[in-house]
Amino acid sequence: MRNLNIIPDGSVLIRDGVIEEVGSTRRIENLAPARQAREIDAAGKVVMPAFVDPDIALAAPGPVRFGETPESDISRMSWRRLESRAAGAAADLARYGVLTAGAHTLAAADLQNTARALRLHHRLQSKPLRIRSVFSPPTDARTEHLQNLTDAWMPAIFNRRLASLLEIPDAPASTQTRLAAAAAAAGFSIRLRLPETSPANTCQLACAAGAISLVGGIPDVSAVTRNLALAGCVTVEAGTRILAGRACSARRAIDEGTPLALASGYREGLPSSMNPQFLLYLAAHALGMTAEEAIVAATYNAACSLRFSHTTGSVAPGKSADLCLMDVDDYHELARRAGHNDVSLVMRAGKVVYRRAKIALD
Repeated sequence: MRNLNIIPDGSVLIRDGVIEEVGSTRRIENLAPARQAREIDAAGKVVMPAFVDPDIALAAPGPVRFGETPESDISRMSWRRLESRAAGAAADLARYGVLTAGAHTLAAADLQNTARALRLHHRLQSKPLRIRSVFSPPTDARTEHLQNLTDAWMPAIFNRRLASLLEIPDAPASTQTRLAAAAAAAGFSIRLRLPETSPANTCQLACAAGAISLVGGIPDVSAVTRNLALAGCVTVEAGTRILAGRACSARRAIDEGTPLALASGYREGLPSSMNPQFLLYLAAHALGMTAEEAIVAATYNAACSLRFSHTTGSVAPGKSADLCLMDVDDYHELARRAGHNDVSLVMRAGKVVYRRAKIALD
């Protein structure tokens, strides 16, 4: 998590939205394809992979106005309002340099509205986000509900390509085990949301189920968590937990080899921020991470937690040209500037989707 492969005075050659070459400017400029390329001047700035937010609510209730009844889920929202709010959140993420998101369905109170949220994610795909929909089924231990979920809903959602990642919620162990078996049989990748109490049991289930990620905190390092790390399971820490004072130091976990990712956990009504640069600051000052570790956690490891590392999360040949141009000359500054947004340009698959306007002084 400490190696960023910094290239001073470097350049990136992009062809058809894919990174073709990365290296020193002198070498890249001498390549034949570079002679006809359009140049974007990044002198004095940091070029880095676009951020990845693996845990965010795009389909979520809106803010409550004075005198209104609070909305606990999306069932009372019209499709038009829900889509408008989600599209606005996607645009805000892009302005902060986030181009890939793991969008969960925790704001849906039942399976019908869960499917509604997943259809919304599908509609917003590539506008401009790359979205990994996370099917988060509502918790209900009733036998008939579980039967309907495992036998009908899971196969239908997977076969219709509405989601390929299923999140097992905090529930009785027997329920979690049943959901994990049904999810694997349907073809889903699995992630688990860690409870505040007894996380060790959830870690054991994650190990047995072959989970790709754990969301909701940094578990104590043990033989189980070491096995999870060896299997490529990523632990995702959310900014909402850090702001609420529920996060602990990540130092021991990182030193023991646990791959950590950062997520916003953003949802209106909670102390949160969708600005990944603020997450870098929180990681450095609350979790004890270095600037290098925080950047890896918000890019490559976050992509790994969604099984997108082959596509995005780092600046490497063959990957999508999802890049951010940061208006600083030293990447260490990104983790020092709390609340800043130093993104000056965002590129999605080689296409500029956001460029910060210059200040007019005349």
